[in-house]
Amino acid sequence: MDIELSVRNSISYGLGGFGKNIAYGIVASYTLYYYNSVLGISASFVAMLLMIARVFDAFNDPLMGVVVAKTRSKYGRYKPWILTGALTNAIVMYAMFSVPHFLAGTGLRMYVTITYFLCGITYTLSDIPYWSIIPAITRPGAGREKLTVFARTFSGIGAALPTIITMSLVAFLGRGETREAYRLGFSRLVLIISIIYAITTIMTFLALPNNELSTPQDSSVKELLSALFTNDQAMNLALIIICFNAAIQMTLNLALYMFQYDIGDAGQYSMFMMISGGMQLIAMTTIYPIARKKFSNREIFLTACVVAILGYLIVTGIIFIHKLTIWSLIIPGICVSYANGIGYVQTTIFVAGAIDYGEAKSGKRNDSIISSLQTLMIKFSSAMAVFVAGTGIDFVGLEVHAVEQTMITLRLLRALFAVPPLIFMIIALFMFMRKKTLGVDEI
Repeated sequence: MDIELSVRNSISYGLGGFGKNIAYGIVASYTLYYYNSVLGISASFVAMLLMIARVFDAFNDPLMGVVVAKTRSKYGRYKPWILTGALTNAIVMYAMFSVPHFLAGTGLRMYVTITYFLCGITYTLSDIPYWSIIPAITRPGAGREKLTVFARTFSGIGAALPTIITMSLVAFLGRGETREAYRLGFSRLVLIISIIYAITTIMTFLALPNNELSTPQDSSVKELLSALFTNDQAMNLALIIICFNAAIQMTLNLALYMFQYDIGDAGQYSMFMMISGGMQLIAMTTIYPIARKKFSNREIFLTACVVAILGYLIVTGIIFIHKLTIWSLIIPGICVSYANGIGYVQTTIFVAGAIDYGEAKSGKRNDSIISSLQTLMIKFSSAMAVFVAGTGIDFVGLEVHAVEQTMITLRLLRALFAVPPLIFMIIALFMFMRKKTLGVDEI
């Protein structure tokens, strides 16, 4: 029996994604900068920390999918975890960006390691069931795409906001642009975000239906994990997600460094991200729905990858320019943001298609365990991006507290900003072209 979802249901669900992704956006885009430039921790240490955390997630995230699959409650399998995970994640995230001043050296590194791991764990508690619930309360077709677009639009706005407003608000809330002011500003901003996160998640919890199309599964952990790793469509999508998102996340992590140390005006970063974020939102809310009426999901995604590659090729062409300005990066930023917006919506649709494929193949609907792969791969790609960016920052010889950088360092920074993301995006395009993926042409 189908579940009728009202506009109120869809909007409330989207608001939960909005709050969740404001939290994700500031962690994904500013952890490297906060730890490295504000707290003074080595970029290489931060890069290694994030990679180790993602190796841990390789075991933790699928297990969370198993837990969700076996959950029984009067609120269904998903809603209890969405609420519990979000509330605990909001608390841990605030602790992560509110490092006590008396900590230094080993104590500081231990604190950021513990809070970062806890942040990842608690985020998983909420994120996996949040996205898993889409194929559990909708069937393939227009209804699913409509709910997905609602969720991804609100989530995309949430993810884009931190990149646009963070540095301006950090300076405002901290009352200055010194390291100590930024430290205070980040703490106050994340407190505000944590409150928004909690409120929007409670709204989602109250609005979503308790009944689901599928029932809790009695399969063993081994059987559920087997369903994940024998689903060739899901595994192929996982690799595409890693490469696509790694390119995007490298761009987001290094853009602030480009403006602060190369262009020499961190204030223009907010303007740049406002333009880029606007393009991302237009791609999600306007271009994708219009394009979907005439083109297949496969054609739309392939075009997005090509547009992003064009943007990265433009960036490689400005490596040897003597002086960069914001206008040197506007067109590449628009290209990459367009691809990010399109990919943001389509990823969830593709994963839902892989869940349907798994059900047709095995007779069992392993929605939460397959969805856990999406969460894991997005977090892993983010960590891979920070790993390459962090080790690259130390490799190029960037001095975060120096007044000026050498021209050699700046050109190497530009190469780091352009070449690795270009390679990641080309690999994603190649993998997408070489193997047909369920849920791309069929939906």
